Amino acid sequence: MSELRRLTREYFSKDTVSVGKDLLGKYLVRKTSEGRMIGKIIEVEIYLGPKDKACHCYNYKKTEKTKVMYMKSGTLYVYYIYGTYFCLNVITEQEGFPCAVFIRNLYPIEGIELMRENRNVKVGKNYKNLVDGPSKLCMAMNITKEQFNGKDSCAKNSELYFTEGEKIDDKKILLGKRIGIDYAEEDKDQLLRFTLDKIKNPNLGFNPSAMTR
Repeated sequence: MSELRRLTREYFSKDTVSVGKDLLGKYLVRKTSEGRMIGKIIEVEIYLGPKDKACHCYNYKKTEKTKVMYMKSGTLYVYYIYGTYFCLNVITEQEGFPCAVFIRNLYPIEGIELMRENRNVKVGKNYKNLVDGPSKLCMAMNITKEQFNGKDSCAKNSELYFTEGEKIDDKKILLGKRIGIDYAEEDKDQLLRFTLDKIKNPNLGFNPSAMTR
């Protein structure tokens, strides 16, 4: 695959819902000394900062953990869950207004054997169980808090970043409730999980015509 154009700070500085929807079909790239891994983004969740009870920064809460969310757009927010696994987010909107897009699911495009080695699990049809979950994709692409939390994905030397990919029609996006946020009261019912419709997108793999050099 040829080099793809990185997404810029301007891209992530927009409204979080717009960024989240537009990230579907884009690529997450992880560069390592062993090779490059690429996954197409096929599911995300949106977190709307101080007004969203599901967000880590609801009501402008700021801790050692969440201070990253107040950084400039395009910053990576990686945190632990269950004290073992990692989750990947990218910060959106303007610096100081803590919103983010949570990357939930990928379709592997390049570096699949390296992903398999990193996961060391049995992979099913259409790469089931490889990168089809937020912690699975972090394990497969070797994304850790220690290495990437607070790092700028828009920097030219970043080893974890987002690139152009396919443009997805809104009609091919399924809306759903976010997962695992029962604590968020009325905000738990917001339709802020966006997923590519597999029925309308039977081939979730790489589309060479969508490449931007």
